[in-house]
Amino acid sequence: MMKLAHVCIVVALMASVAGPAMSLPRFASRTGSKCQSCHVNPTGAEMRQTFGVQYGKEQLPVPEWSKNFETEDVSNLIANILGVGADFRTLYFYRKQGGTSDNAFFEMQGDVYLDFKLAKKIHMFLNKGLRNGFEIFGLADVLPASGYVKIGKFLPDFGTRIDDHTAYIRTYTGFSPEFSRPELTGVEAAILPGPATLTGGIYNASDDIGSATQKQKAFLGRVEGMFELSEKSHFGLGANIFGRQTVFGYTTSFLGAMGSFSYTNYTVFGEADRIVNNGNTGVDGFVSYAEIDAMVVQGLDLKLAYDFYDPDIHLKTGSLTRYSGGFEFFPIGGVQVEPLYRYIKDGTTGNEFDFLVHFYF
Repeated sequence: MMKLAHVCIVVALMASVAGPAMSLPRFASRTGSKCQSCHVNPTGAEMRQTFGVQYGKEQLPVPEWSKNFETEDVSNLIANILGVGADFRTLYFYRKQGGTSDNAFFEMQGDVYLDFKLAKKIHMFLNKGLRNGFEIFGLADVLPASGYVKIGKFLPDFGTRIDDHTAYIRTYTGFSPEFSRPELTGVEAAILPGPATLTGGIYNASDDIGSATQKQKAFLGRVEGMFELSEKSHFGLGANIFGRQTVFGYTTSFLGAMGSFSYTNYTVFGEADRIVNNGNTGVDGFVSYAEIDAMVVQGLDLKLAYDFYDPDIHLKTGSLTRYSGGFEFFPIGGVQVEPLYRYIKDGTTGNEFDFLVHFYF
């Protein structure tokens, strides 16, 4: 059952906007920048633009170590018409739950990016994933208020695109590659007046090959904003809705709110989503995520996170809760190391230790 305490935890930590959806949303909140300032994909994550590359080299890693490795001289542009990039994440985990334990190495991510600049405001972007997943779309920055149109196959701009594929807000809404491919073919457009961003999209409800693709559609609406309270503080608020039709004649809808607040080196952000099943089982669920980050020194961030999922808010049992704590270390630009401890409650209690190594370019 979705208890009031769970809602209060998320609301307290959300304190405001879901800063624009980025793979690491705290960076958006700290800088007050929109996603397209750092990333080629205007909805965030994936390949970095010049500002994102510069931020990753100058603001994240240990300054003296990066200087020794001369990472500031590395560029991801080739002849000003082709950009390249990559994200490789390798995970080692140890898990103990219900009297049993297991451990393994797992290649969590292996994405290679290509960005072809066809004209001043026209791009063609490809993201090829490790497990046959991919995104490919054309991007035209031609709408008013710095707006754009994106057409192709890509991940719809729902929720907060954090880098943890196992986060409940990603796995239980279907926007994670953890269990299936979440990319859909369609069209997405946005305008960015001032601090606000308004986004809409229409997509196939599910993708197959050629004529095997069904006629059902999915729809997205999103509004968000990032506001500067002072030179060292940013605040924002966002909401979105995503509806997916099925071949059985019903729809599943996700109604979400996101928020973040940042002051100097401290950031809190979170997301809460209501899952509504219309015409099927009538079961409604709830999923949420909240995170607190603190930069101890440049190159080292402490991290606390909270996941909650209730598949049926009308029942008193069946919910999942996960608490995580650890730190993220950026020794040099392009390298991230993240040890993390998790405490999990899903009817029984469990413990998990994760050690992640991330190479990015």
